[in-house]
Amino acid sequence: MAGYTYDTSGQSYFFLLTVLLLVLLPFTYSTLFGGAERAAARVKTPCQAWNRKTAEARRAGGAKGAVGIRHFLLALGWLALAVVVQRALRIEGEGVSFDPFAILGVSAGATEKQIKKHYRKMSLKFHPDKLTLADNQTKEEADSHFVELTKAYKALTDDVSRRNYELYGHPDGKQEFSAGIALPAWIVESKNSPLVIGAYALLLGVVLPVLVGRWWYGTRKLTKDGVLNSSAAKYFHALKEETTFPRMLDVLASSDEFAVDPRLVKLRKSPSKAAVDEYARLVSTVREGVDGKAGWEGYATWTPAKKRARVMIAAYLLRLPVKDASLLKEKYLTASIALPLCSGLASIALAHNWLSTYITVLHLQQFLLQAVHPSSSPLLQLPHLTPELAAQAKKHGVETVQQFGELERAQVDKILDGLPEGDKKDAHDVARSWPVVDVVGAKFEVAGEKIVTPGAIVSFTLKLRLAPPGTKRTTPEVVSITHDTADEGDEQSVDELIGRRSKKDEGVVPTPLAHAPHFPKNRKPAWHIFVGDHKLNRVFVAPYRFTDMGSTATRTVRMSFQAPPGPGLYTFQVYVASDSFVGTGAQKDMRMKVEPPRDDDDEGAEDDEDDISEPDEDSLAGQMALMKGQPVKRRDDDDEGSDDESETDSETDSESESSSDSDSDSD
Repeated sequence: MAGYTYDTSGQSYFFLLTVLLLVLLPFTYSTLFGGAERAAARVKTPCQAWNRKTAEARRAGGAKGAVGIRHFLLALGWLALAVVVQRALRIEGEGVSFDPFAILGVSAGATEKQIKKHYRKMSLKFHPDKLTLADNQTKEEADSHFVELTKAYKALTDDVSRRNYELYGHPDGKQEFSAGIALPAWIVESKNSPLVIGAYALLLGVVLPVLVGRWWYGTRKLTKDGVLNSSAAKYFHALKEETTFPRMLDVLASSDEFAVDPRLVKLRKSPSKAAVDEYARLVSTVREGVDGKAGWEGYATWTPAKKRARVMIAAYLLRLPVKDASLLKEKYLTASIALPLCSGLASIALAHNWLSTYITVLHLQQFLLQAVHPSSSPLLQLPHLTPELAAQAKKHGVETVQQFGELERAQVDKILDGLPEGDKKDAHDVARSWPVVDVVGAKFEVAGEKIVTPGAIVSFTLKLRLAPPGTKRTTPEVVSITHDTADEGDEQSVDELIGRRSKKDEGVVPTPLAHAPHFPKNRKPAWHIFVGDHKLNRVFVAPYRFTDMGSTATRTVRMSFQAPPGPGLYTFQVYVASDSFVGTGAQKDMRMKVEPPRDDDDEGAEDDEDDISEPDEDSLAGQMALMKGQPVKRRDDDDEGSDDESETDSETDSESESSSDSDSDSD
């Protein structure tokens, strides 16, 4: 009957070490290096003042708590790993291989004469009868040491012992071998059985089902965009074909996330007298200000959570100062919750193909990230600029960040008169690095065709790059054409035919974090390309989202869509919109001519089918077809050499007939 032994010497530390490494290594990578935002954080920023958070945003805290918990757990895990490693290193080795040279203290190349001479010296020194015991040494230890010396000597000089050592690794022959289970012995001790069974029952019967259940029911409550199903239902009923921006804010504020988020619930619980007065002041300022001129329909029937969320969003976009610390945190937390909810609004708009509503959602994302109200100046995206300075810049004909970045430094000093020199430099540097989208080229392509026919699959290629105002940029005129690769005289590579291209070939340049000094979290910018018709207010081609676009390379984006079902000249717009920066997108009016299929194309198709069905007679397939008596395509050569060709044909026919006769004879 097989017996099992459990660890009593601490070998189970190695098992625990393996388990910790399996958990810590991926957790460390995901915490420090994983995710698009962490990758963008490692990209060099365009200037020193890029995405420098404001004092108010830093004071609000944002999402630092969640990141701090991950880092704390990571540090705790590595500390536990260090303790386990330290304990494992203290374990005394067992089953060490027998090394006679090390025991005797001689080199591996020593001769037998040298070994005998050295052994005599060791015998005189360590023989139990002649050895004087040390203070902490027992007679048993001295005898054991001398026995080891003798075994080592015999293993190198005695024939039998040497043979055992060479075969089994020990002069005494085969040794007993035991294998244990690297689990501590206390797990199987009878007195600890109730505790161990209880721990297993708690883990497998309570903790694991609770975690799986929370994950399962949590995911079922959310849509694929991470929005609560109840909020998505409200979006579906509230959004219309031409939803205005104020109405969009009302719909966003109705999200149930603002009512059930535990962080918001905690901040609103038991407010102080100062917080109540401060909130009343915010409500009055918002409702009587520029934001209160539109929207807010049915305010009296709104739930308290919707009212509060709408006020906080408006206060954030208008950058209203908040003195109370709890209200300040609530304002920024509301903004950080609101921005991800825009993906749910976009999904509803795209489900109906509403162009203007979808563009409004994209603008909402931009304004939320930059903390800019639609009625405010886009220049407020720059650091240190106030509404008063933006109004002063407008008097000088500067209304956009791009225009500000194209100014000379002397003009900037004149417009921003009164600001410190360092603040002027920060604002100008950010403006000169502003990611303005430049459309380099665009084309349509129908593979293997020179025209676009009704219902054909059209490949649309758009080449883009970022053209910051601080760099020289030339914007060529974009012409929409029907493109045929055969006209260029170059063939597509295998990688292009199968759609496999390297990031370098596509012009992918890593993008840093978005400049958003007022938003509490970091965010990687993205761009959306979509095709629509503003006359019909319809999205024709679903948006393609991409990141990593720079000014040092041209980013190539390819999209495919189906041509209209009928011939005609179609006009539509190609939009390149950012989800992070106000006023940096591009829009191009393009035309596509859809023509009916030509008759010669049909005849050519029939000829192609004939060519495929009947192989050439001079090809290997044609020779095989002739041998089998099948029809082949004759070559139409010149009169010269026709006699030779006819002779060859006769010989081939003769061979074919003889082959047929042979087959029939054999049958």
